[in-house]
Amino acid sequence: MAKLIDEFREIIGDQHFLSLLAFLKDIGPDARTHRICVVIASILRFAVKQLPAHCEDGSLSQALLMLDEQPHLAKEQSDEFEMVFGLIDGLCCEAGILNGRESAQGENYSISENAILEYAAWYNMPWEDY
Repeated sequence: MAKLIDEFREIIGDQHFLSLLAFLKDIGPDARTHRICVVIASILRFAVKQLPAHCEDGSLSQALLMLDEQPHLAKEQSDEFEMVFGLIDGLCCEAGILNGRESAQGENYSISENAILEYAAWYNMPWEDY
């Protein structure tokens, strides 16, 4: 997990990382899941814009690009999904946000999974399909 956070920090830079972490610490612990997931997805979108043209195989950078270019990987819980899940879990831990949650109906879910699905569906606008 620490390796993923270090790589993410390298992608977005120290200043942005510290600002985003402070932001998550401030708003995150009592945030509603459906809201914080969009915030985390937007942070991932920011990160993907910072990536170089070429990314190393098996890197977090490559995982972010793959989920961006092939959103179906988010639903298949691919290796890329698992890597980004680990990153978000680490960010949640650092920010004091409980990643694993339970719905009112007793179903378990996570901020990580929902944030990845938001990230992968970022450009989905079904009303434009008509």
